[in-house]
Amino acid sequence: MDDKPARPRMTAVTGDGAAPDMVSVVMSNFEGADYLEAAVRSVLDQSHKTLELIVVDDASGDDSRQILQRLAAEDQRVRPILLERNGGPAAARNAAFDAARGEWIAIVDSDDLIHPSRLARLIAAAQTTGADIVADDLLHFGDPATTGRTLLQERRMTGAQEITPAELVRSDVARRGVASLGYLKPMIRRRTLGPLRYDETLRIGEDFDLLLRLVVGGARLCLLPDPTYLYRRHAGSISHRLSVPTLERLVEAHGSVSALAEQLRARDAALDAALRSRHGLLTRALRYQRLVAALKGRDAAGAALCFAKDPRMALDLAVSVTDRMRRRLAVSKAEVVPTPRCVVLAPADSIETVPAPEDAVRVTVPPILQPGAHDEGHQRRLAARLARLAEAHHLDVVALGSAGLHALGYVPHWRTARVILSPEDAAGATVPSGVGLELAARRG
Repeated sequence: MDDKPARPRMTAVTGDGAAPDMVSVVMSNFEGADYLEAAVRSVLDQSHKTLELIVVDDASGDDSRQILQRLAAEDQRVRPILLERNGGPAAARNAAFDAARGEWIAIVDSDDLIHPSRLARLIAAAQTTGADIVADDLLHFGDPATTGRTLLQERRMTGAQEITPAELVRSDVARRGVASLGYLKPMIRRRTLGPLRYDETLRIGEDFDLLLRLVVGGARLCLLPDPTYLYRRHAGSISHRLSVPTLERLVEAHGSVSALAEQLRARDAALDAALRSRHGLLTRALRYQRLVAALKGRDAAGAALCFAKDPRMALDLAVSVTDRMRRRLAVSKAEVVPTPRCVVLAPADSIETVPAPEDAVRVTVPPILQPGAHDEGHQRRLAARLARLAEAHHLDVVALGSAGLHALGYVPHWRTARVILSPEDAAGATVPSGVGLELAARRG
């Protein structure tokens, strides 16, 4: 007997062949075979089933294409686009944008994971707030030094928050420890995106550039504190090294968006100040990169000229060297050897009733909140704890009830996982791939 799940079918469709609530998930991939299948399955396991997953392979030389073709054969929602020449993430995503048919376009990277409820929660929040762009918090995993941190944790958000153009720009020039909102993986109304596309000449900062142009153009951006995007950090992560050409192009792009916002800047002093500050930061970074290039090229005269033009470069160089040494030390201290561990995820009133080994870690899970509802950080702290447990151990997870199943979505990986649900909850539940389902005995 073939026990493979039936391929999901679309029902009501719009004029362009898509269901009215369809989400087009856009994923660019370049030689990400090690993590690609997990990323794809995390999208296909969404509780919101009306979706298409457009994966653009950017001329990979590994097994990515074979993986995509196999997954597309298993599920008709997977739509591979295979590029013959590498153009970079911006070009790959643009190809996906052109092919997208959904009411919403959601960006997911091919080495990341998303919580099973992510798309449903983003859609619900957008409907409640009327936002054109919605984005959730990013939960870091994969790097012992940063696992458990989230992008928005310093903001201490307890509910949905609308971000103005000035706030968006300020996030990119914020103090140390506060991350740029350009790292967010937003979901955007397709009609809001319109013909706008990524700047394919940018190799760094292309996400922030697109988001800023959308917001400056009048789109409403709303952030959620939900840590439902799991952001993998690993040695092969795409993190373009800064160079003089990439920074020169970024300065040019900033000038373009500043000109685009000229009328808005005249009415918004905060935005004008933020744009000027970001321009100063970028030009200083460019000067520093020219110094680095001179030092690496053993160009003593060029380096001396850089120091003469801006003596602060000596301080920047010292800070950079210190930060690099600190990161190396943090990684060496954070190295762990994973060991087996059982983790029980259950509500407080039933946490002790779940059979488990004596040394099991019993984690009390909070109730599932409505998207954008007031939360004092309970979900973020839960997600952070589970990510750290998964980093340190090979987990055998037992999740009880709908709240336990929701918490399981924050666990990036496990050795085994099973969820215990009542027959009523099981009837409407979306259980991720590789998770065993057990029906709880009826009481009485």
